[in-house]
Amino acid sequence: MILKASQRSGKGLARHLLDSENDFVEVHEVSGFLSDDLTGAFKEIEAISMGTKCRQPFFSISISPPADAKVTVEMFEDAANRIAEANGLTGQPRVIVFHEKESRRHAHLVISRIDAETMTAKNLPHFKNKLQALSRDLFIENEWNLPPGMRDRTLKSPTNVTLAEWQSAKRRGKNAIDQKKLIQQCWAASDSKAGFEAALKDHGYILAKGNRRSHVIVCHDGEIMAVARSTGQKTKAVRERLGDADQLPSVEQAMQQHKQNVRGQFVRMAGEVRCDQTDRRRDLENQRRALIAEHKQERQKFDKGQKLRWDKECITRQRRFKTGLGGLWQRLTGQQRRIEEQNTAESHAALVRDRDQRQRLIQAQHEEQNVIQKTRVQLRQQAFGLIDKMRSDRDRLIAKLSETPTARVNKRATRRQPANKHEQGPDFDFDM
Repeated sequence: MILKASQRSGKGLARHLLDSENDFVEVHEVSGFLSDDLTGAFKEIEAISMGTKCRQPFFSISISPPADAKVTVEMFEDAANRIAEANGLTGQPRVIVFHEKESRRHAHLVISRIDAETMTAKNLPHFKNKLQALSRDLFIENEWNLPPGMRDRTLKSPTNVTLAEWQSAKRRGKNAIDQKKLIQQCWAASDSKAGFEAALKDHGYILAKGNRRSHVIVCHDGEIMAVARSTGQKTKAVRERLGDADQLPSVEQAMQQHKQNVRGQFVRMAGEVRCDQTDRRRDLENQRRALIAEHKQERQKFDKGQKLRWDKECITRQRRFKTGLGGLWQRLTGQQRRIEEQNTAESHAALVRDRDQRQRLIQAQHEEQNVIQKTRVQLRQQAFGLIDKMRSDRDRLIAKLSETPTARVNKRATRRQPANKHEQGPDFDFDM
């Protein structure tokens, strides 16, 4: 399970955990509090923390299993107990909330850091390292495939981009990761210079000869990328497949060709995005919402049926005890103790049965939801690498394509240079 945690205040936390944007929200456990609801429990933590100097009395952890894993309630509870033990929070008041969205289930664990006896906040040294080690243990114990980065830090994704690449792509309204993946797909799908050029051209790229690099890719908005860096290949391997770069058009010629085709590119890409995404996604979203509504009704009916059965079984177990002289005889002969043991065993077995049945219902519903979710993923993959929206200001794009290489270098240098030597640069937004 992927474990992510933070020490935080309670501002907005209850609202986030009860967020209606999730398909299903279930408050599974509220323990160690006078209140039996989540909002009241968080108010208790905040009230107690006012008697301390602690400004972040909540330890909030998200517990996310792999997408294809079948995780039971007991497995989530075991992970929560081990998280608490690893950080010295065993016995502290806590809350567990389940969220389900797009046929995936994860849990949020919130533990109070405030020790009510000493009125101090429990320290959480190196909690990120502890959770990372526990996460790895959970993957190994459950025989789940370890994420590449968890196996070896050197096995990072080949599509990782630098901060400069990320920011450059964001200024152009692109996702740099998708852009690199698209170029790598073009490389993998071709085995010759002609095939690579054709694959790039389908997505608005032109293979050209660079001024300092042998082979470069010129994007339709004027960005120039080295083939070796974008594909993750060695320069020697690029030259072996693509041959001599002198046979390719220059960067300036590629820019001119882009200017001639820019109108057609925008029309084609806008048409693809509009036709392949909007209508089909709307239909799928309507189907998904209808299915979620049906599943909510099923769960309500299921929970009601389980409660009725539990109440009947409790009445049956209670009727085993006699009153009056019969009850006295049961106590004298030891029958009452045997009945109590029998009732306890049956109650536990019924609780386990009900949990298992509910887990099977949830899993069956997830499988139904996955049919729609897989189709949604396929739609996103079909539109992979295309620009998110069409720029209407084509004149500005043409002006950018008309800039000389020297002017583009000077402009980038100006953007990178801080206003004074004490500045560390802007706070970048990495929201995807």
